[in-house]
Amino acid sequence: MPADTRASRADGASRDFPPAFYAAIRWIDRFSDLTGQLIALGMALLVGMITYEVCARYLFNAPTVWVYESSYMVNGAAFMLGCAYALLKGAHVRTDIFWDNYSERKKGIIDLFSYLVLFFPAMITLMAISIDDAWLSYSIRERSQESVWRAIMWPFRASIPLAALLFMIQGISEALKCLYQIRFGREFEHREKIDV
Repeated sequence: MPADTRASRADGASRDFPPAFYAAIRWIDRFSDLTGQLIALGMALLVGMITYEVCARYLFNAPTVWVYESSYMVNGAAFMLGCAYALLKGAHVRTDIFWDNYSERKKGIIDLFSYLVLFFPAMITLMAISIDDAWLSYSIRERSQESVWRAIMWPFRASIPLAALLFMIQGISEALKCLYQIRFGREFEHREKIDV
């Protein structure tokens, strides 16, 4: 159940947890949900491309030169860009062997520490390195060597820093939820583990 600012006023939570944090969490979560749904449309594109290839190859004996590269680029980009949506939905892997025995405050402390010390530095590093790679790919007009189609590579390479940015944006919301969890000893909103 999401924390509600009106309900929290009754128990004093709104005075202790800044309304700007509630607004930021809700805005970021809506943004990640929307981007996740848009990225999921890429899977419909992928299904369409592969269906076209199968029909062209096996019904008309006219295979394409572009579907192989297009499909791995769309799939790879969607996989990376969907990480923020998976974080929002609680679909990333967590080792629960000890986790269930911890109090909600302790879980919040561990998660906040992990976000600040591990997650954000790793994502900033990934973003810095991948921006350079995408820019180099664009500047040298890099083309794929996988097929005779020789697709341009910079859009595919640019999906990596964009994914890191989307992931960090959702990470901000998750860190704010950790602060809430530490302060009040309960989750901001309960999320069942799901597969996306």
